Amino acid sequence: MIKVLVVDDSSFMRVNIKTLLMTAGDIEVIGIARTGSEAIEKAQALKPDVITMDINMPDMSGIEAVEHIMKTYPVPIIMISSLTFEGAEETIQALEKGAVDYINKSQLSKEALINKIRIAAEASVDLDAGESIEHGQMPSVSRSFEIIGIGISTGGPRALAKFLPELDAGIPASIVIAQHMPPAFTKSLAERLNAECSIKVKEAEHGETLQPGCAYILPGGKHGKVKRNGVLSLYTKADFPKQLYTPSADVLMSSMARVYKNKALCIIMTGMGSDGLEGAREIKKYGGYVIAQSESSSTIFGMPKAIIQNNLQDEIIHLEDLGPRINQLSIGDQR
Repeated sequence: MIKVLVVDDSSFMRVNIKTLLMTAGDIEVIGIARTGSEAIEKAQALKPDVITMDINMPDMSGIEAVEHIMKTYPVPIIMISSLTFEGAEETIQALEKGAVDYINKSQLSKEALINKIRIAAEASVDLDAGESIEHGQMPSVSRSFEIIGIGISTGGPRALAKFLPELDAGIPASIVIAQHMPPAFTKSLAERLNAECSIKVKEAEHGETLQPGCAYILPGGKHGKVKRNGVLSLYTKADFPKQLYTPSADVLMSSMARVYKNKALCIIMTGMGSDGLEGAREIKKYGGYVIAQSESSSTIFGMPKAIIQNNLQDEIIHLEDLGPRINQLSIGDQR
């Protein structure tokens, strides 16, 4: 049984969430909290498996409550947010503080909420523990990469906030990121990361030419393909109807493989499902290099696990070592 603590200052939302969750036979609402400070107290007293957390509350914001809970009693937290730019900005902050997922108030259906609760219950939240390098000694790679593709989903904002700031400003490769997110969120994510990184981080635009030392986050709701001469093209979900996730790592990586061949580096990071698996196959087919994030440093191990189970990885790397390793691979031989 998955034990859930519901936190919201709105009585309507508390009742609504509890009512939706009561329909699931494997989920039990063990408590409710009306404020952030009450959420902190009940998290420690009731020891829930998952918390749903409102962002805007009177005494303490959901962001502050998340930060405190993750330091004292780490537990998977799902943010209940609004699909506005302001709501997206606050949600990104909460995800960077340790929340594992979010759901929009306008999309608060029984199926969506229960599915996210079940996924969150399996998430790893104490990501600073564990082995640093899980594959042993790093292999020597004596070639440079012109493009780095990153496929990432649940747990992505927190992982990217740890990883991207460690990249050297002089990295001679372009970076394109397929982060599963809705449209209102990716611009806010890019702006927050850009403020923290030595490299430039921006939301990708249709038709722009990729530049080295710059990371492009594909817009939510859009697929991205790299064309010849490094031009990035964006597509709608309707253009790739078989793809479950948008942006798709498979679409991105497959295009990178065909254009950049052995100059392409593919990184598959935390996330549910297997998006990126077929793209990684294409990367390997054309002589590129594939890195999978380690299990102990992944919030959800689904995407990296799919790569490892199919023996497509060249390396398995812990999150805290990923930035230094990419710097080494990208510019180590040029120093």
